[in-house]
Amino acid sequence: MAGIYIHVPFCTQKCGYCDFYSITQLQLKEKYVDALLAEFTLRSNELKQESFETIYFGGGTPSLLNKQDWRKIFDALKSVVDFKSFSEVTIEVNPDDLSLSYLNHLIEIGFNRLSIGIQSFNNEILRFMNRRHTAGQAIEGVSLAKQAGFTNISIDLIYGIPGMSLQCWMDTVDQALALQVQHISAYHLTFEPNTPFFTLLKAGNFKELPDEDSISQFQTLKNKLKAKGFIDYEISNFCLPGLESRHNSNYWTGKTYVGFGPSAHSYVSKTRRWNVSDLHKYIKGIEDKGEFFGREYLTEKDRYNETIMLGLRTKRGIDLVLMKQNFSVET
Repeated sequence: MAGIYIHVPFCTQKCGYCDFYSITQLQLKEKYVDALLAEFTLRSNELKQESFETIYFGGGTPSLLNKQDWRKIFDALKSVVDFKSFSEVTIEVNPDDLSLSYLNHLIEIGFNRLSIGIQSFNNEILRFMNRRHTAGQAIEGVSLAKQAGFTNISIDLIYGIPGMSLQCWMDTVDQALALQVQHISAYHLTFEPNTPFFTLLKAGNFKELPDEDSISQFQTLKNKLKAKGFIDYEISNFCLPGLESRHNSNYWTGKTYVGFGPSAHSYVSKTRRWNVSDLHKYIKGIEDKGEFFGREYLTEKDRYNETIMLGLRTKRGIDLVLMKQNFSVET
């Protein structure tokens, strides 16, 4: 079964580490929604040719869209794809965007999985990363999500942060477990080019955490989560039994996914496609019915290498029998 990804490119401020495409020009939300709906129509044949099981709204900050925006998007989607086939409908949210009214609306229109970008439960660390919420708002956001009726909640955390002690990281993991969520994604901080953190690192304003400290934080994470029944089904993702992210698992197993919105990627019939990472060019391309994307055909060698790389990230590993069936290259 295939998945749909929709990129919502808006943020109120940029986090120091983030290299995902986003802008702070919130006045463009209406034009973005109109262009997104037009892209659904332009690519309706792709949607009708696949059976979809998951849909994921990422960003950026999808929770900056209001109730009217969501109604327009879901009404348009339902006109081109069978929504009854979706078993998992995920939205990424920021804790400080959440209210009981907003969360109730998300459930009402069809969301059944929430991914909350928390990153840390330490206010000093949150300020360092230029996050706009506090630890208290993060805890309150999870509580509100449960009150609204979400039973599949994931939270994002970051470790390997310069200057962060093992005890500080342990406190964050303990707080995450105390919230009794079903899924935890934990990523090591990376310094991507063209981000504020990369610039600060190169200028010598801070140093990367030593490897041995990063390893200790990762092992602590694994041990604490395992003790509470979590399965490490992918190198950065942990869940209670049966609650893996079905959508993200599509990426790691080489299944079809179709992406909409600026910077969104697709993988269909051995071809990868990506929309332009510029909202203005995306909107103009949609309006002119012109080229707003690029594409490449993956050779057998490309797909073989990607299958190995992605398989090594997961607990499932690499199925050598399937490798021999799917590729002419000897395994």
